[in-house]
Amino acid sequence: MKTIKLLLIFAISAHKLIAQTAPPPQPNPHIDVVNPNTESSRFAIRGIMSSTAPGGFSTGVRGISNGTGGLGIGVYGSHNGSGWGVYGTTPNGLGVYGNSSANGYGVYANSNTGIGMNATSNNGIAANISIFNNANNNNVLNINTVGNGTVINANTSGNGTGIRSSTGAGFALHGITSSQTSAGLVADNNGAGEGVVGRITSDIAGAVVGRNDGGGYGVRGFVATNTTGTAVGVLGQIGLNNSQGRAGRFENFNTTNTLGNTLEVETNGNGNIPDNTLGNASSFLVDNTNSVAAAVRGEVKTIFGNFGAAGIFGRSSGTGGFAGLFHASNPSGNGNALVAITDGNGNAITANASKNGNAVEANIDGAGNALYAWVPTFATGRAGRFNNYNEDNRTDVVTVTNIGNGIGVNVKIDNTNGTSPALKGEVNSQFANFGTAGVYGLSSGTGGFAGLFHASNTSGNGPAIMALTDGAGDAVIASAGGNGNGVEGSADGTGNGVYGYTPNFGTGRAGRFANFNNSNANPAVHITTTGTGSGLFVNHTGASGSIAIFQSGNSNVARIDKNGRGYFNNGTQTGGADLAEAFDVNGNTNDFEPGDVLVISADKDRTVEKSAEPYSTLVAGVYATKPGILLTEENIDSELTGKVPMGVVGVIPTKVCLEGGPIKRGDLLVTSSIPGVAMRANRSKVEVGQVLGKALQEFDSATINKINVLVNVK
Repeated sequence: MKTIKLLLIFAISAHKLIAQTAPPPQPNPHIDVVNPNTESSRFAIRGIMSSTAPGGFSTGVRGISNGTGGLGIGVYGSHNGSGWGVYGTTPNGLGVYGNSSANGYGVYANSNTGIGMNATSNNGIAANISIFNNANNNNVLNINTVGNGTVINANTSGNGTGIRSSTGAGFALHGITSSQTSAGLVADNNGAGEGVVGRITSDIAGAVVGRNDGGGYGVRGFVATNTTGTAVGVLGQIGLNNSQGRAGRFENFNTTNTLGNTLEVETNGNGNIPDNTLGNASSFLVDNTNSVAAAVRGEVKTIFGNFGAAGIFGRSSGTGGFAGLFHASNPSGNGNALVAITDGNGNAITANASKNGNAVEANIDGAGNALYAWVPTFATGRAGRFNNYNEDNRTDVVTVTNIGNGIGVNVKIDNTNGTSPALKGEVNSQFANFGTAGVYGLSSGTGGFAGLFHASNTSGNGPAIMALTDGAGDAVIASAGGNGNGVEGSADGTGNGVYGYTPNFGTGRAGRFANFNNSNANPAVHITTTGTGSGLFVNHTGASGSIAIFQSGNSNVARIDKNGRGYFNNGTQTGGADLAEAFDVNGNTNDFEPGDVLVISADKDRTVEKSAEPYSTLVAGVYATKPGILLTEENIDSELTGKVPMGVVGVIPTKVCLEGGPIKRGDLLVTSSIPGVAMRANRSKVEVGQVLGKALQEFDSATINKINVLVNVK
């Protein structure tokens, strides 16, 4: 050591002596100091500043190069092995300090095949690079490569961060690439963890933001190699550590953006028929049996009702598929497959089929209703309405078909105080063609009714059917095209099968029956009764007018006036052959029979009895078998009990005998001694008032019998 110091002193002294006496220095002057020592911590040259408080920029060894170009080195250190070319050390300061006062490098590190610069630390920071000038907008660190290697390769074998970057207002980490096949930032995790994690505490910013100022993707997530079907391209989660908020949100802030959708989900998969929860373009699930949240909520705020302006818009563009399918799949569930509610004036559901399909098709597999429409207790609208606005459309507005035994349409007004009809049919037409009806009932089978109206309440007073017209048309028209009746009315009680009346303000007829077929030989009115009442009952309670008027060719031919008197223009014709009058009898009417010869009773006024002596001058007539006209002083309502019809004029079957000899046609007949029997008169014995009449038949029999007699008492 002492030898080295002596050599150094000698070299310095010799240098000074040469500098004083020698000629100018030659190019590339240098001092070589060689130390062959192999021990540790030895040095060839050593410079020491002995003061513990040296001045600024005082140096133990200083190398200066006065070159102004790019050549020259102030201090040059080298090492032929794997050691250090320059080594600096300090307890708290800078081990090596390089500074550039202009545009040069403060420290320049270079290596041909090794590492250009290597900074390490056992307990501190391995490297610290900073800019302390607020006005300096240059990059703190520039790292470039023209090769294919990684520009920055950071790794840690512990739990620390590979790269940690923070900034006040700039980008904490900014990755740029100019190649389409590359990426500005790629993060790999080979331990089944996350590739990129963004963490913030902001209420307005995103932990991870993808931005694209071109036409590509803002954020793109994809699965490259997984084939298990469990991978997710993009996963948004909420609820971890009791967090709240949205798992995903997509927004468009450009009101004029009509070139793209805010969210698009597309798949070209085939779907999964055995499990329709898989293989879909999208699937939403609220996995909470106590939840009231919606699996999908779509909302649109617009003043227009244009096509596509919908909270949810479903479209089927193929030849099959559904634009929307809602399936309540739990057979024990009571929830609806679809609920549509509107709080405004629009329709809750609008369905339109532009071709031959159904706008709405509903069917049931159970005992419910294929279509159920109702109005709640507080509403005032209709439960259903069906309109056709096409005048050329001749199809039904509503068609109901039932192949079962149930009712086709069941309409009920369930309100005992209601005054509205259960069913109202209206047609607004100027024509009265077949089928142009407010209600059209058709029975197309071999039985059944085209219409049935049943007032089923036995205590009710309402009619089963009522027909009113305010115009000149008929209230009811009934036509039977076959052998049936145009109108059949029956009464199971004490009412009327058919009851026609004209109210106190009306001027029409209570009933009219007309036959307009000249070749129809049937009666216009046919009345039949098998009871004990009248076949026809006419009651005239008015102040004037006839009970009945009969016309022929619009002219009166017969009339019964209000008092019961009959008027017949051309006389009358009856089914009987005589004129009779009802008389009381002496004795019991059961003892008399048709054909008995009757005489005036001497015991009682207006009374007759059987004849009992020959040539009686009290002879009055014969008990009529079939009188054409029966006269009586009794009212027509009298049943003529206790009276017999005595024929006084006409052809009457009369009892006769041979007491006066055989009877020839034209013989005069008188009473015989046999009660109630006539005989031939002896013209020489006949007196006035004894002749009963003339015989119209011959008689020559030992027994009493009847012959026709022209009765005319003389």
